[in-house]
Amino acid sequence: MIDSLYNKSVVCPVCQKKIEVTRVKSKNCIVASRDTDFCVYYESVNPIFYDVWVCGNCGYAAQGERFEDISERDVKAIKEGITKRWKSRSFTGERDIDKALEAFKLALYNLSKMDAKPIDFAKVCLRIAWIYRMKKDERETEFLKYALRYYKETYENERFPVGKLDEYTCMYMIAELERRVGNYNDAVVWFNKVISSPEARRNKLLIENARDQYHLTKEQMANGG
Repeated sequence: MIDSLYNKSVVCPVCQKKIEVTRVKSKNCIVASRDTDFCVYYESVNPIFYDVWVCGNCGYAAQGERFEDISERDVKAIKEGITKRWKSRSFTGERDIDKALEAFKLALYNLSKMDAKPIDFAKVCLRIAWIYRMKKDERETEFLKYALRYYKETYENERFPVGKLDEYTCMYMIAELERRVGNYNDAVVWFNKVISSPEARRNKLLIENARDQYHLTKEQMANGG
């Protein structure tokens, strides 16, 4: 295993077995650039590839930040819906882009069996879209649309903040995803909502981004996309 990675021992909350998950040392997480939907590129190892922890014993998979946060009801659902058909395999150690994509799709499949919130689906679908972008694969747009759907459901149905997500960042994400999938009129409406919200102005960077993307969207509309 390369020097920038290390393994951490955790107990799977579904099967109760001790497993190893691979993480990236923080000193090696050097940001090279960011996209306007917050996709981050790194100079060396990409920690996004290791964001999903997978239990090779039972098939449970989730983003590391929520891996241990699972209800008894969802444990039963995973055991019934995934573990019974799971063939043991390892996700520990170095991951290439395809292994990372496999891990995220497994996390998405797990969410489909659980009583998961729209924001959980939104985050996983968005990261799958990012990985497809890195692969220069047209399926990026398909998963951007899924992420957009779940961000909208979050905005319409949840009380903010939702975890670390505030209302105005959610609005910005909806706007930017609308733009990226070609819904320029809707994107303009959502960017306007962000820009015209007095409370959003406390986040100067968000407002600057929203204004920049608003003007970009207008240019794209004028140029026919």
